[in-house]
Amino acid sequence: MIIIAGGDSFIFGNELCDQQGSMFSSKTFSAILAQGAEYHCAAWPGNANNAISRMTMAACERFKKQKPIVIVTWTFCQRYEFRFNYNTKQRISPWYSVNPWTADNLSAKTLKDIFVTDNGNIIKEQLHNLETAQQTGTADFAAGFYKHVGNSEYYELYASFKEFVFLQNYFKINEIPYLMIPAENNFYKHENYTRSKDTFLEDLYNQIDWTNWFFFPEGTAANETTEPRGFYQWAIENKYPVGTSHPLEEAHAAAAELIKEKFNGLVTKSLE
Repeated sequence: MIIIAGGDSFIFGNELCDQQGSMFSSKTFSAILAQGAEYHCAAWPGNANNAISRMTMAACERFKKQKPIVIVTWTFCQRYEFRFNYNTKQRISPWYSVNPWTADNLSAKTLKDIFVTDNGNIIKEQLHNLETAQQTGTADFAAGFYKHVGNSEYYELYASFKEFVFLQNYFKINEIPYLMIPAENNFYKHENYTRSKDTFLEDLYNQIDWTNWFFFPEGTAANETTEPRGFYQWAIENKYPVGTSHPLEEAHAAAAELIKEKFNGLVTKSLE
């Protein structure tokens, strides 16, 4: 048995104390849940949801003989991965996940205002990535994409729902036990707006098997999310320590405790 974790920087472990370079952290909630078993991190910082499904499926195919159990943590819907026709000069080129920042020429001051804490090294790294996108043309592509398509609330949900159903059906066909967790749950707040007014979105939504998902409990205080929450929402609203933009070790440990019962039930069932 092997535990495979798909996701973005939250699962890769950016800003956690043991994460360095291209080496993932052992202090994320997925790694904590996998303790005692072989663990493979298929996450990568900045991943879009289609990147998450691509990398997770590839890992499952690689380790299929070891009977994988999978934890997938979906990311923000505003990100999209593409396979470019040129070297993007990013670590997993030609694949690259763009986000609204890719299209904007952000300054160090703007990043300081966005980030929860001021970390010069991380701001420098972000600026380097944005400068590289400008040099390669990726930023120009992202600007056009978000202008014409990517900033549509409809397209955000449509693109993400397709990935949920796509990977869910892959797991079911291959009899791979899985648990899905959102980083930020914006699927419920659209219930009476975008989704319910579009047949295609509603059709996709109705194909998602929510029994294999874990949501963090809804908030009860003022200004908290009143629907079931994703990991990032839950950690921020519960005021766990945060780096520039990532919940730190305390949040991951507490999250693992909340998820543990459902995850252990998944493991037990797979061994029957």
